[in-house]
Amino acid sequence: MKKSHVLTSLLLAGAVAFSVSGCAGFKVIDDEDVFYDALENVLDVSKKETTHQKNWTINGDDAEYVIYYSDGDNTYVYVRFEDEEDAMDCFEDFYEDFEDIVDDNGFDGSNVRSILKSRGSVVFNGEVEEGSELGFIVGSGYMYEDSDIYGGVYVNKNVYIEVYSVNGSKRDNEKISNFLKELKFPKP
Repeated sequence: MKKSHVLTSLLLAGAVAFSVSGCAGFKVIDDEDVFYDALENVLDVSKKETTHQKNWTINGDDAEYVIYYSDGDNTYVYVRFEDEEDAMDCFEDFYEDFEDIVDDNGFDGSNVRSILKSRGSVVFNGEVEEGSELGFIVGSGYMYEDSDIYGGVYVNKNVYIEVYSVNGSKRDNEKISNFLKELKFPKP
């Protein structure tokens, strides 16, 4: 009896470890061309159609490279910070905002959250309650009405990425899913 209990415990621990590593197991995109290629391959968007900047400051932190593209309800953001700590701080701000909303029952839907020392992800598909605020890096994350959100926020080492839709259509969400699939990132 004890052996089966130990075996069950080990299997459960292994499954939990696999699920945590699986949702955070995505590669660092330290070359912005990979992000541009995904924009072109999935959305048929060229580099000149994006807003991009070298050596930029975001919330007082130095970024080596920033890419921003918005298509209606969809937003695509790539930031390569100079320091890993700055990227993680940015991610932790979003993570904490999202966690607070979930804890306050202000989110109805599915989500998977993972945070490790230098990597993390928040993947979501659901409705955020009016008055909630999410710390998206570009633009306001204040929800003026109940809003459907779909996508994810990711950090790996010094690279921070947001790919999400607010009140998007089924087609908008498909674009988000296809883009994340192209990057080999966890998707909703």
